[in-house]
Amino acid sequence: MAETINVFWTCGEGSRKKYVFGHGNGSREDGQGERMITGARGNWKEGWKQDLAKMLVWFVIGGLCITGFGLLSGNVRNFWITLKRGYDVEYLMENGGAKEGMHVTGKVPYVYDCFANLSDFEDTNVSAYYYALPCGDGMMILSVPAKQYDDMEQLWEETWQYAESGIRPSSPVPVEGYVTKAKGRLPYLLSEYMVDVMGYSREEVDAMGEPLVIQYAMEALQRARIYAPVGMILLCSGILLLILRLFLGKRRMEKEGRK
Repeated sequence: MAETINVFWTCGEGSRKKYVFGHGNGSREDGQGERMITGARGNWKEGWKQDLAKMLVWFVIGGLCITGFGLLSGNVRNFWITLKRGYDVEYLMENGGAKEGMHVTGKVPYVYDCFANLSDFEDTNVSAYYYALPCGDGMMILSVPAKQYDDMEQLWEETWQYAESGIRPSSPVPVEGYVTKAKGRLPYLLSEYMVDVMGYSREEVDAMGEPLVIQYAMEALQRARIYAPVGMILLCSGILLLILRLFLGKRRMEKEGRK
């Protein structure tokens, strides 16, 4: 004889559902309670996984865009300079023609004195040295970092030996950088050096016009050649992933709307 167990579950406000579980030859009637609970747990786990996947996708997209933009914005100016034609510094010294924004490469064959430096307020940490650099149409300024000081001083000593003995300097200094206008007190300090040390008159110095500066930037330009393309790739990848993510999300919403 079949046995049955009647189970009543309260659902909602006062409503009840009856589940009858049969044994032996009995039948199971609407016995989906356990499977409903298991399904609810499965749906919760599946939803949690989907939310985690979405969060990871947005994290990747944001990381690519932020990193790419940071690398690109910090190096785009120097990278643009590296794309320009490089003018040999020795050619500019002999023939002149330097212009602001010009890309300069090569080796400095000789140099005049260091007439100024850039330091902190206590004059304890020098970050840059400024050397007078003769050129075909006047005098330029060569700005070098502190780590290049010893090499420049060696070249300066060989330059004065060259003036006395005619022996060309044997320690030219490699340089890569760009040309800018002299700012702040640099024009005044250079003019004082040219009058007091080099023997130029005030009229001759004024006739040369505003001096230009060759800004040594070899390491910065080398970094820009690497970081700028990498940043561009990362930024473009992040934007493409963002477009793809929005497109797929729109298609999924359209499919759900049709259902």
